[in-house]
Amino acid sequence: MKNVVTLLCLLVTLVTSAQFSGSGYYRVRNCSTYGYISIKGTHFLRSTYPDAFWSCILMQTDSAQVSDPGSIIYIDHVGENCDLFSQGVSTYMLTHLMMTVQESSALEGGKVCYNARTYYEYMMDGQVIPLDCYFRDAGYGLTAGSKDKTNSRWWIEPVSEASIEESYFGVKPLNEDVVDSEGWYWTSLCCDFPYLIPEDGGVVGAYTVRQVEQEDDNCYYAEPELVYGPGEIVPAATPLLLKCKYPYASGNKLIPVGQIANRTKMPIVNDMLVGNYFSTFVNRCNMNNLDEFGVYVPDQATKASSNNLAFGIDENGRIGFFPQPEGTYMAANTAWLNVATVVNNPDKAANAITAVYLGEEILPIPPVHHGDVNGDGIIEISDVTHLIDYIVGDKSDPYNQVSMGADVNGDGAIDIVDVTELIDGIVYGSIDR
Repeated sequence: MKNVVTLLCLLVTLVTSAQFSGSGYYRVRNCSTYGYISIKGTHFLRSTYPDAFWSCILMQTDSAQVSDPGSIIYIDHVGENCDLFSQGVSTYMLTHLMMTVQESSALEGGKVCYNARTYYEYMMDGQVIPLDCYFRDAGYGLTAGSKDKTNSRWWIEPVSEASIEESYFGVKPLNEDVVDSEGWYWTSLCCDFPYLIPEDGGVVGAYTVRQVEQEDDNCYYAEPELVYGPGEIVPAATPLLLKCKYPYASGNKLIPVGQIANRTKMPIVNDMLVGNYFSTFVNRCNMNNLDEFGVYVPDQATKASSNNLAFGIDENGRIGFFPQPEGTYMAANTAWLNVATVVNNPDKAANAITAVYLGEEILPIPPVHHGDVNGDGIIEISDVTHLIDYIVGDKSDPYNQVSMGADVNGDGAIDIVDVTELIDGIVYGSIDR
């Protein structure tokens, strides 16, 4: 129990120190709802009040923000005339209003927090009515006279190499139960910020596709070509395939670095791979009724077609590029294959290619036993000790089992919540063994 208390104190200290520390990449979290801002759209109903900006963002309250590039926001400075950037757009591009970001007079959770406000004018009975609007969560958006409300206060949490253990960007594989013949997981990524592939960070390489061949079985195969490895920086706005070591985002960490691309033209083409930042999403669609939700289609979303094969896994467990259902949109922040670039023979119709398999043998993996941190087949108090040592230590994985069993609650993050649930599971026998 002493170790658990020490761990809690350490985590509180780390979180308390998180605040704006100069230009760079951050996540912005609401002090009332604990939701993270994620940029999901490129337009809103400008004929209404500025709170309609709310339709362009999604507030994420679980671990989904860890692997969502839309939650990574570039902040150059705090103070007057702020323009916050994410996913090739900015707050000014979305609202035509500049923001003033300043420290709040109150602390929330013992931490420094911030208000974001803007000056807005609207016409009423032929007169200009000035409003000082503050950005709030809980579906309100930019509204007047709300400075002192808790949902008008925001924590600014850095996402950088210095904060990688507490606030990080990670990627999830296509399927946590499928690996290739060498034990690697695969996924794809396309985002507006450059990122460093850290040494021993879980991502072992970024790959492109420059060639697709038809083999003797009449199937098409793509041979991924390594273009960036550990210790190298992947340029912004580059759709690529990623080879990963771990089945969840907390193990496959990337570090946002440098300047964002601010790329607004979509889709983005890189060799035979294509990608963009946005797809359809569900959010509040009526600012007068916060319980009414609808589907938004951002301006830059790419509609599925016979030429666009999405990166994924088919019903037989084979990884590759496959058609999207008709009438849908390509997924955000992913890379897909443009079939039109595959067909060099004019006598062969592009729509005849319905699958391009990855040139890797894909195998199922054994099930994960959540809670068996040291891999001895028994869930007991020693697993709690190993889990705490991992969280507060140097993140070494001597048992090669932390990645398999330490995510006790299966949310993709290894943290104090897993310690608590592991202890409860041992005491009350509630862990699925």
